[in-house]
Amino acid sequence: MLIKTIFFDLDGVVIDSEKLHLRALGLTLEKNDILFQHTILDGFVGRSDKSFFQYVYENIDDRIDIEDFLKQKDILFDGLLSELQFVEGFTDFMHVVKEANVQTALVTSSSLQTVNKGDRVLHFLQSFDIVITEDDTTKHKPHPDPYLLALERSVADKEATIIIEDSINGIIAGKAAGCIVCGVTTSFDGATLKNAGADFVFDSYKDLITKFCCFK
Repeated sequence: MLIKTIFFDLDGVVIDSEKLHLRALGLTLEKNDILFQHTILDGFVGRSDKSFFQYVYENIDDRIDIEDFLKQKDILFDGLLSELQFVEGFTDFMHVVKEANVQTALVTSSSLQTVNKGDRVLHFLQSFDIVITEDDTTKHKPHPDPYLLALERSVADKEATIIIEDSINGIIAGKAAGCIVCGVTTSFDGATLKNAGADFVFDSYKDLITKFCCFK
């Protein structure tokens, strides 16, 4: 199998930010005295902030202003950005990928504004040939539209493309787009990722480097 293109999710795959996003979402509700079960946050790993507040509006408190809550969340997330780090092993893996002249794309459910905020801290955008954000499609993961757009813009062969994802919704989207999907266990355990449809599961980029070398 010759891999020519790799699509990366952002949160939990490139940067270790999932927990920061979830914390900011929860803090937004707490700031507005909205009572909620913290376990609901786990269901929004890999999903857009807007989908979370839409869920809150429909199921918890229909008095909230979704657009206002999105702005509040962004401010709270900004206050957590100093804690942002790369997922362990990502930079080493990307070095191997670039040496192999493999095309890369970032495909995320985060907004371009949020992506740029993270990039100002860690400067990761320079690693990608193409960037797809929440702003580029009307349907988001678990719909395949973001990955289908990435395939179109990169003129990539889906049979020679692998997707690296950490979430259930991301894996579902990647498989629906017809690509090979590798699940990384930064947000969910291996069994959960396999059940979601991941073709391969790895616990570290060190493991994936070994597998990637077999693909070349």
